[in-house]
Amino acid sequence: MQTKVSEVPLSQIDFLNDVIQGLSSSQKSLPCKYFYDEAGSNLFEAICDLDEYYITRTELKLIEKIKFELADMIGSNAAIIEPGAGAGIKIQTLLSALNSPALYVPTDISADFLFYSAQKIQQQFPDLEVMPIQGDFNQPFEWVGKKELTNRVMFFPGSTIGNFTPSQAMAFLTNQAKLVGKDGAIIIGFDLVKPIERLEAAYNDNKGVTAEFNKNLLSRINNELGGDFDLNQFEHQAIFNVQQSRIEMHLKSKTNQSVSINQQSFNFSKNESIHTENSYKYSQQDFVLLALKAGLKSEKHWVDENNLISIHYLTLA
Repeated sequence: MQTKVSEVPLSQIDFLNDVIQGLSSSQKSLPCKYFYDEAGSNLFEAICDLDEYYITRTELKLIEKIKFELADMIGSNAAIIEPGAGAGIKIQTLLSALNSPALYVPTDISADFLFYSAQKIQQQFPDLEVMPIQGDFNQPFEWVGKKELTNRVMFFPGSTIGNFTPSQAMAFLTNQAKLVGKDGAIIIGFDLVKPIERLEAAYNDNKGVTAEFNKNLLSRINNELGGDFDLNQFEHQAIFNVQQSRIEMHLKSKTNQSVSINQQSFNFSKNESIHTENSYKYSQQDFVLLALKAGLKSEKHWVDENNLISIHYLTLA
């Protein structure tokens, strides 16, 4: 039985509206932020362990290598803000090196995953104040911690900045610059441009975990919005768009079909796709220019030994 509009919980109205708007466009799309329900968050953690997905392990190794250098630059009594905190693995490495951090503020769209991870951080660092905030980090938010904590550092690893278009990335960085203020900084990691074969393999793993992660978005629509997607009639596709310098993830329809969501029907022709995610790849020069447009300068940057990913320490220009 299909769900009526009045039966959709208020907390999911935005989800429903975004889905309807995205699937009504000429190029059907779905916002990638909705990947991260509890099942999607767990699947992403599994992706991070895959042989093909180099980003997480490479960045974690680099953070381990530079953590004391970062700690010296950050200083003491810092408030660390982490948008899209996830499992909080990388932040543990940084927190362990810091001198008397005052506050850790993880944010995430998945409430269950967020509070579970925050509890683990609190257990590992019992003297640290942990203040989890559930919400969409795409939306700007005001500083809610102690006003005297002016040493605010945003920690944004994982190449998540690549999920934004360049204009969205600039707007995001501009908002975060306002949040950390003139005494603050942004530590950000991004994926460097590299051979297409390496990039596409990272998003088309042999075990099919990324495909399951992509399709979980359709499962979530079925479960939460009364959709009737047949997951077997869609296939995962990840390709590198050279002109845009980005990996594009799609869900391609295997046949002509119709899907209903909340009493609305959406027709798919064979091979028509739903665009679910972008992951932009940057050169060092392009990223520095992007940061400058957002009013930020790169104080220092680091690269792993294989030139796969980079981390920048940004301050207000």
